[in-house]
Amino acid sequence: MAETIHSVLRMLHIFWGFLGLAAFWAPVFTKKGGKAHIRAGKVFTASAYVVALTALGSCCWALAHPSSFTGRAITWFEIPAEQVMFVAILGLLAIFLLQSVETGLRVLRARRQPERYAGQRLRSVNGLQALAGAAVLLFGAYHLIRGHGPMFCIPVGLGLLSLQDFRENRRFLADPRPTPMAWWYKHMECMLGAGIAFHTAFLVFGARSIFGESLIEGSWSFLPWILPTAVGLPAVHFWTRYYKKKFGELPAKSAEAAEMQS
Repeated sequence: MAETIHSVLRMLHIFWGFLGLAAFWAPVFTKKGGKAHIRAGKVFTASAYVVALTALGSCCWALAHPSSFTGRAITWFEIPAEQVMFVAILGLLAIFLLQSVETGLRVLRARRQPERYAGQRLRSVNGLQALAGAAVLLFGAYHLIRGHGPMFCIPVGLGLLSLQDFRENRRFLADPRPTPMAWWYKHMECMLGAGIAFHTAFLVFGARSIFGESLIEGSWSFLPWILPTAVGLPAVHFWTRYYKKKFGELPAKSAEAAEMQS
C-alpha cells in the first residue's frame, strides 16, 4: 500500500512538474493580461499547487516515517545528514512555491479590494514558510558548526532567503496598497519566484534523476542550487523596476539615476 501511494505521488509530481516548467514561460513572453497569458497562467498555478502539495506530502512522510517511505527498515537517525538536507530543502521549496502562487493569485483577485487581501489561509502559509525557513537555517548552521562540509551553507542561505521573503510578505500583508500598481509588482514577483522554485527543484532533483548522479560533480556541485536564484532575482529586480518606471511609480532618486544611465 505504501509503495503504491509513493508511486502515485511520484508520478503526479513528475507529470505536473514538467507541465509547470513548460507553462511558466508562456506568461513570461505573452502579452500581460491577454488570453494566452491567462490560460498559461492557470495551467502553471494548477501545476504549482500539485507539485508543492505532493512534494510537501512526500517530505513529511520521509522525515516522519522513513522506513515506510523507503520500503526498508531504517530509523531517522540512520539517514545521512546530506539526505536529510535534500529532503528538508525540497520541503522548503515546496512551501515557498505554495506561498508564492497563493500570494500571486490572492493579490491579483484583491487588486480592486485590497482590504480582502490578507486572508487566514495566506497568513497561515506565510507563517509555515517562516517556521520552515528557520528550521532549515538552524539545521544547516548546526552541521556547519560540527564541520560536516560546506554543502550545509546551502540550507543556511535558503533559510535566510526564506525568512527575508517572509518579512517582505508580512509588510505587504500590513499594507497591500502602498501604490496603485503595487499588486502588479507583487503578482509578478511571486510568479517569477515560483518559477525559480520550479527550476531549482528540477536542476537539483529532476535533472539528477534523468541524467544520473554524475551530472555535476566536484567543486561545481553547488551550481544547480544557486543558478536559478542567481539568474532569477536580478531578473525580478530589473523587470519590477521597468514596470515601476512605465507606470510612473519609480521613486524620485531611482528615476533620476535611471534617466542618467539612459
